[in-house]
Amino acid sequence: MLVLALDTSHQAGGAALAQGDRILAEVLLDVPVTHSRRLLGVLDFILEQAGVEREQLQGLAVTLGPGYFTGLRIGLATAQGLALGLGLKVAGVSSLRLLAQAAAPGRDPVWAVADARRGLVYAAAFSPEAKGLKRLLPDTALAPARLAELIQPPALLLGQGARLYAQELVKPGVELAPAWSDLPRPGLLALMGARRLARGQGLDPGELKPRYCRPSDAEIRFGLPLDQYRILD
Repeated sequence: MLVLALDTSHQAGGAALAQGDRILAEVLLDVPVTHSRRLLGVLDFILEQAGVEREQLQGLAVTLGPGYFTGLRIGLATAQGLALGLGLKVAGVSSLRLLAQAAAPGRDPVWAVADARRGLVYAAAFSPEAKGLKRLLPDTALAPARLAELIQPPALLLGQGARLYAQELVKPGVELAPAWSDLPRPGLLALMGARRLARGQGLDPGELKPRYCRPSDAEIRFGLPLDQYRILD
C-alpha cells in the first residue's frame, strides 16, 4: 500500500511516503516557518523525488494531536482536501504515540511529552513491545508538576516537553532520551498509517477531528481554567 503521511502537530513537522514496510521518502523540518507556507511544497517534493503521482496513492496518514492548534488544523485540512480529491481513506494517529514509536522494544515504560504552551505539557505513557506500543495512559494535558507525580521509575522520557521541564521531571531511575529523539518521524507515521489502513481502520475525510486535549486560548479568555484539562483515549 502506497501511503503519504503528514505531521504538522508542532513546529517540527514534515511528510513521508511509504510502501509496505519501506520508507520511500521523508522530509523533516524544524524551522520557524508556518506549515501553511511549506507543507504543500514538501508534499510535492516527496512525490516528485519518488516518481509517484498523486493518483497512485492508496491512502493517507496524519497526526490528530495533541499539538499546536493552528498546526493541527493545517494538517487535517490538507489531509481532508487530498482525501476528498483522490477518494482515499485516512489513518489518524496520536502525535504522542508517533513520538513514542521511536523507542526500542523492551525499554522502560516510555513517556512521550510535548510542549502544550501556557505552562502545560501533553503527555502519554506506553510500553514498547515486539508487536507495537501498548498504551498505559491516555493523551493528557497537565502541568509538569502533576506529570512528575505520575511518572514512577524506571521510565524513559521522550520529547521537547520533557527536555523543557527536565529539571522537574528527571529523577533517579527516570531517563531523558537523547535530543535527536525529540522530533517525531514522518516516516514512522507513514508506516503506522499503512498498517492501520491495511486493517481497515482508515477514516473518511469528514471523520477527521483534531484532538486538542486542553482548552483553546479563546476558551481560556472566556474563563475556562487551565487546570480543568482534558483527557482523551
